[in-house]
Amino acid sequence: MTRTSPSFRPITLFLVALSLSIGWGIRGNFGHEFGAMMAGTLAGIAVSLFSGREDWRRRAPYFAFFGACGWGFGGSIAYMPVMAYTQGGHLPTQIYGFFVTFMTGALWTGMGGVGTAYAAVEEREKLTAIFNPICWVFALWTVQYFGEDAFVKWYHAHVPGMNVENADFRQRSPLYWLDSEWVEATLALVALCAYDFWDRRGVGYKDLLRWGALGALGGLVVQHISDAFGWAGCHIGTVGYPLVKLQEGLDWIGRTFLGMIVHTQGDLSAINPATGQAFDPKDMVTNWPSFFTDFSWHMGWVLGLLLGVWLYFYTYGKWRNGSKLLLYIAVGSYLCFLIFPVLLSNLPFFQAVGGFRMMPPRGDSWANTLGALLGALLYMRRHKLMPVAAAGVVSFFLGGLSFITAQFIKILMLMPGNPVLEKDPAVVERWAHWRSANWHSIAAEQGVGFLYGLSIAVAMGLLASRVKSHEGEPRTRKWTEAFSVAFILNILVYVNMVKCVEDWTRERAGGFRSMPLTMKMPLISGIELSSEAWFTLFFLLITACTVAVMAAHMRRPIAAVPRTWLGIGQLFYLIFLWEIIVGNFFRAVVAFSGQRLATEGAIAVHGLIVTFIILACARDRDPVLIETPLNYGPFIKKWALGGLVAFLLCSTVYLTVNRSVYGNKPDGWGSAHPNMRFGPQADWRVRPVIKSVIHR
Repeated sequence: MTRTSPSFRPITLFLVALSLSIGWGIRGNFGHEFGAMMAGTLAGIAVSLFSGREDWRRRAPYFAFFGACGWGFGGSIAYMPVMAYTQGGHLPTQIYGFFVTFMTGALWTGMGGVGTAYAAVEEREKLTAIFNPICWVFALWTVQYFGEDAFVKWYHAHVPGMNVENADFRQRSPLYWLDSEWVEATLALVALCAYDFWDRRGVGYKDLLRWGALGALGGLVVQHISDAFGWAGCHIGTVGYPLVKLQEGLDWIGRTFLGMIVHTQGDLSAINPATGQAFDPKDMVTNWPSFFTDFSWHMGWVLGLLLGVWLYFYTYGKWRNGSKLLLYIAVGSYLCFLIFPVLLSNLPFFQAVGGFRMMPPRGDSWANTLGALLGALLYMRRHKLMPVAAAGVVSFFLGGLSFITAQFIKILMLMPGNPVLEKDPAVVERWAHWRSANWHSIAAEQGVGFLYGLSIAVAMGLLASRVKSHEGEPRTRKWTEAFSVAFILNILVYVNMVKCVEDWTRERAGGFRSMPLTMKMPLISGIELSSEAWFTLFFLLITACTVAVMAAHMRRPIAAVPRTWLGIGQLFYLIFLWEIIVGNFFRAVVAFSGQRLATEGAIAVHGLIVTFIILACARDRDPVLIETPLNYGPFIKKWALGGLVAFLLCSTVYLTVNRSVYGNKPDGWGSAHPNMRFGPQADWRVRPVIKSVIHR
């Protein structure tokens, strides 16, 4: 045996880092949660295959699935504004910019590390049991994926008094709430409650009905008390004078309360640069979704009903089969969002700076991710899964340092021939091609993805020689392995690649489209479907084939499938890798240019490199010495303290160098009007979210 963990070999670190770099580079073209999940998938499989641990290789499908889910949490966080904060030359904004850039990277990698480590640490019985509640959550999210747009259109068309002008703007959606993930968190809570109720086979259903009804009735009564006083005060004359005063008092209390919790998102004294006039308050959003006011007369019984249902599940809920972990994550997501950007933003101090928000007017899904991470860490601490918590903390700090380092490198790379610094036109022209490179992809996507991958590799490497072996555990619920593979190869690929259809069907110069909007079925003229529908149909057929092949393999092994878990993992990795690389190229090919070589070209070359490594450098037998388990409490504290010190040192050095080079001037990259967090030209003041203008 060797005392050097295979997870810390240079080739392992390089493979995991480059795998996440490829996924993160492709994520830049597809975006959001689904795009980020591709990066987590590749890194998770690479970690399991090159760990040297056979028990981890057997879990390659779970490393892929939970690694993808972990990275998906932070995928909706906007990151361009926080990077721009560091480049604008405004000192308070730059100081803040390095902090929130660190936090953005830390939140992404923190959840990514938790997801990947959970697949490695949890007992198989519990690891596979959690797929039952996960399927319930995914079922409701699927309804949301296909039905949310239709619901919003129905809402605008049928709700009385709705202004349907620019109804397709997402800030006009009744579900828009600071562009966060509150709908996903709500649906997850509904699904988990439904699962818990089903898991208990409906035990206590009478109490559920009773508590829900009492809550709704109580809320209805409270809501109508003030209306009753108002009616009495208006209709009883002089006898009703005390009631009138009481009603006035209640109205004052109501206005004061609303003023404490409701706040327009923007500066009402600021001037709209587009019109030269002050912003119209009616055209601005608040820190609450519009359906709260659209149906204000129903809010009493609805909130009462929710309170009654919550009390029921708090009293009777069992939360078995891993649903408690999902509950911690969902509740944490909800609480952090409500406390920070929604409620604390109403305090006068925070109102003066645009609220307790990371990058106003952009969305606040960062609060959802922070809450999910805190909920997950709390669960791990309470359920003796401290190695998972340790991996989350290590990856949190390393990921934050990765993002600010990548941003700093990009700032330095923009120096040669920069017109902000260089006054000689000949020098500026000589460096023009260099400066025209797609620096966003090179540094902020593929570059930072590489550093993120190193963060995950280090965090998992620390566990590989310390977490107990799972060898000999019974292979329970084999269907979860097939589910994980089908989810990655089919569902995850579909929700990303279906976005290609939009580019293929977009009208270009001269009215040309690479693909028509609709197509008729061959030989049958009566059936005509949209291009997206045809794409979905063929993907359903591919998915059905995948599931059928895996079902057949589980009954009788198919010869084409390798017999070892290393071979199965290699095949799994390569199929997914080239699915997304080819799909990424197909999206860009309809408008390809030389600049795309920095993305699609580099990604293809990197794909060839990891293909060679995954096939030629993996060791079939690579024993690992399992050391004495750590006392993870002091370990986590040391990493947290060290990470905080490293952040302070690095951000100070990066900011000092930046200021010494550019001074108070923007670095000249990107918009002529750089993003600002503070001051008179802060984004939330001069560019707030307004209902009549498309949301950035």
